[in-house]
Amino acid sequence: MSQQQVRIGKIVGCHGVRGDVKVRPSSEEASWVGTLDKLLLKNPKTGEEKTVAIQSARLQGPLVILRFEGLDNRNFVEPLVGSVLLAELADLPEPDEDEFWADDLIGLTVVDAETGRKRGVVKDLLSSGGSDFLEIQLEDSDQTVVIPFIDKFFPEVCLENKTISIDLLGDFLAMSSEPVTADRLEQ
Repeated sequence: MSQQQVRIGKIVGCHGVRGDVKVRPSSEEASWVGTLDKLLLKNPKTGEEKTVAIQSARLQGPLVILRFEGLDNRNFVEPLVGSVLLAELADLPEPDEDEFWADDLIGLTVVDAETGRKRGVVKDLLSSGGSDFLEIQLEDSDQTVVIPFIDKFFPEVCLENKTISIDLLGDFLAMSSEPVTADRLEQ
């Protein structure tokens, strides 16, 4: 695969005994289901990469169930759990006007919509139960917070300037005595 790859999901478990895997898409809508022939799997812990051909793909609730050619047994796919799925950008449907690939958002500077003050950096885009969340590394802090990726909180995304404006961050953080973190979403 080339350098024009985008993350489209993560393998979160196995499904049955015939080698199917459960994938949490990186966005609310997995528009790529049924359009791709191959993927690159990357293990974030080891850095190992493996190109796989897709035998079948279907939606099941908020997840995608995939079967890869030649991996027709649960024992073959169990080591793949935790792997990130990457696809060629050219093979993917264009996102709608207000939609973004996860990799487009990661690394954007989060700025206060009213003051322009830097509040942090987008660390990750997380999807859980049909909703998208941004994990933000707060400015001058070791703390990250997870905030719903909705227009009310994030009124403007500017890929050219590599910024995303945030509104109501203080109100959002004050709503919860225990901020939502990425590991709480994985549960």
